[in-house]
Amino acid sequence: MAQDVGVYSLKVARTLFTNFFRAKLYDGLNRLIGRLTIVPAMPLDRSQVPPDAPEVKGYLLVIVEDADINKDNLIDFEERTSLAILKRFATEAIAFEHCEFYYPSPAFVFGQKDAAETNPLADKIPPEN
Repeated sequence: MAQDVGVYSLKVARTLFTNFFRAKLYDGLNRLIGRLTIVPAMPLDRSQVPPDAPEVKGYLLVIVEDADINKDNLIDFEERTSLAILKRFATEAIAFEHCEFYYPSPAFVFGQKDAAETNPLADKIPPEN
């Protein structure tokens, strides 16, 4: 049975790009469990859009670069990670509504036996020796 490791915490650093942040994700036992890139998606000021444009809420795009996750703990991972990120990025000016997770996985796709059939970059994969 999985051990409950409590609330996740973040160590966040700015990058050399506007509104891109790198984060290390830690579990309740202070063990590193993930590396993330976080991109705040902030709506334009109402003065910069047409009067009939819909109102939208800000959200956080979370690119999971590396994490200790599997199909059994994915939902728990996203829930706990979202709580930590939303808390960390809340300000008086904006309260982000939710996180959207993205999992880049070229290594996984390239490692599959049927990668040539399912991968649009299959012709770019070097042959195995």
